[in-house]
Amino acid sequence: MAQGELKGGILSKEYYADSLVVEEEIRISRDIHREQHNEHLEYHHAENAIAIALRSNSPILYARALDNQGLLYRYHQVYQEALALHVKAFDLVKNLENASLVKMISANNAGVAARYAQEYDKAVFYYMEALKVAETHGDLRNIAIACNGLGNALVNMPNRADDAIIYFERALEAERERENTLGMAMNYLSISDYYNEREEYQISRQYLEHLLEINSNREDTFGLAITYQYFGLNYVKEGKSFGLAREYYFKSLALFVQLENKLKQAELLLHLGEVERLERNYTQAIDYYQQSLPLAKESNYKGILLGLYSGMSLIHEAQSNDAKALEYYKLAQSYKDSIALKEQETAIAAIEKRYAFEKKEAQIALLEKDQAIQQAQLAQQEEAMQNQKFLLMLLIVGLLAIGTITMLLHRNNLVKKRSNQLLLQRNQQILRQRDEISLQKEKIEETNRQLEQALVEIVHQQKESEQRRIKLIKSQFENKIQSLALQSLESQMNPHFLFNGMNAVRWLVIKNQNKAAIDYLNTFAQLLRLSLTSNRKNVIPLKEEIRTTTLYLEIEKLRFNSEFTFSVHIAPEIDIKQVMVPPKILQPLAENAIKHGLLPSKKAEKRLEINVVRKSNGVCVEVVDNGDGIKKDYYKNGPKQDGAHLGLKLIRERLSIYNQQYDTTISFSIEALDGGDMGQNKGTRAAIHICSRAKVGTLVTS
Repeated sequence: MAQGELKGGILSKEYYADSLVVEEEIRISRDIHREQHNEHLEYHHAENAIAIALRSNSPILYARALDNQGLLYRYHQVYQEALALHVKAFDLVKNLENASLVKMISANNAGVAARYAQEYDKAVFYYMEALKVAETHGDLRNIAIACNGLGNALVNMPNRADDAIIYFERALEAERERENTLGMAMNYLSISDYYNEREEYQISRQYLEHLLEINSNREDTFGLAITYQYFGLNYVKEGKSFGLAREYYFKSLALFVQLENKLKQAELLLHLGEVERLERNYTQAIDYYQQSLPLAKESNYKGILLGLYSGMSLIHEAQSNDAKALEYYKLAQSYKDSIALKEQETAIAAIEKRYAFEKKEAQIALLEKDQAIQQAQLAQQEEAMQNQKFLLMLLIVGLLAIGTITMLLHRNNLVKKRSNQLLLQRNQQILRQRDEISLQKEKIEETNRQLEQALVEIVHQQKESEQRRIKLIKSQFENKIQSLALQSLESQMNPHFLFNGMNAVRWLVIKNQNKAAIDYLNTFAQLLRLSLTSNRKNVIPLKEEIRTTTLYLEIEKLRFNSEFTFSVHIAPEIDIKQVMVPPKILQPLAENAIKHGLLPSKKAEKRLEINVVRKSNGVCVEVVDNGDGIKKDYYKNGPKQDGAHLGLKLIRERLSIYNQQYDTTISFSIEALDGGDMGQNKGTRAAIHICSRAKVGTLVTS
């Protein structure tokens, strides 16, 4: 902590007095810039703030004053000098623990100045420093400022434009979290400009639409005028809709007229002239230029004047009026030279002022030496006070020890008196106990009777406990039998599945489709790996079962030379990682759909869909094909016993055992679509219904 910031003394009062004066000088300098644009007077108050901050010997105050001077330089486009002051301000406080706000402000300002000076690597460095401090303190405002600056810096660096949008979006999210509509508007404008520069004009306009909505809700006339101006700039840069650009420029101009903002009026009239010039409406273009000219001259807006004279020179050159073209060209060049000369004069003045600051800073070294001496004296005083405190503590401990010994002696005397009294009372109690012995005998006899009754109850409880244990063993034995039955069914399915897979490879080799056979084997290997993993489990996530079935469908699609197509649709509100099902429950349905529905079908387009949808009582997994519908004799006679519908039979049996073993409600249904056997065949729907109240995988033990 600096000398001027010591608490509890005269120096602290001086520091707070200086702090108030410095902040007031900073405020005045910015008000003058905003309202009067008197450069000399702005710098005068800013330099007063620096001088007072130097006198206070406070690095925080000095950093605030330097940062303010840097801002004024930046406002007047003296970016290198502004950058030097912002960096110096940051260096003064970067190692101070109580200066996080000044760190963030000066680092962000250094990033802005470096970006305007086109030193983008420095800009990124200082924005990152500001972002680190802001994230440490959870300061959403400075997080948004730093991220927006990073986006604007990165967009100008080679091969970093794609990173810029990440920071723009993060800045926008921070402003949303703050519910700061002005900050959101600024970031929408930055993102729109980013896409505009990348020539992605439609996306740029989408963000401008968001900006328009925010400024409309805010009833921000200036914000609406800027939004309309950027719509116009977008359409001009796109080069397709000059008419729309003209309409937006007119809307923007009307609002700036309402705000009496002559700078923006001059700028909008220049834009309108540029639109007319691009469409070769030279008379109208010159008319807009002539309207803009007195507004620009009134406040000496040299940049706009340069644009106006350059535009008129180009028009006269296009009209082959070389004399006029040369005249306006020379006027444009004079303003260009004037701008450059003004920048040089400002830069020289800034350098001179910097030398003055550095001279004043030499005084700090002497003040710091005095501070070191005072701190050493203060440390000695604190050490002496610590010694006095230690002696005082020893004295207090000694007094407490003496008091404790006195209390113990007094307590021993009291104990002796109490012991004698207790001994007398004990003798009297023994006499009374003799009289109570006879009463105790009666109580003992009563207790014996109670014990006999308790023993009878314990024997009864043991019998009931043994009966419950026998029921539990019986229940566990039944569950074991059901588990073995389930394993038996699964062992029937695996050879059935392997037989189908190897039969498919054999057909591809016979047809000499070696590449297809290799692809088939690779996919088949993945499927076997997943199958081996799932076979060790009683239940698996629905996501894993769908993956296994998808691999199987890819194999069948290869096998049958893409004779059918398939797709998987999952409702977005369903998390298939959380829905648990028995393994090998969908693949037989897909196999049945291909073998008995799609392959026999004569339709040109054969489709199979797997749909996971939410039902009122749970989740439904559907396997739907548009092949030949299931025959109605299936409803009468059930699945055939010759193996054609073995997979469906196994599914029903497995689900029956699972529902018993795990106390679940998982059901299976299959139906023809719209007619089946009795009308035009539209396919078959097989469905697994998983009731939401059931939690698959919880073993029933009764």
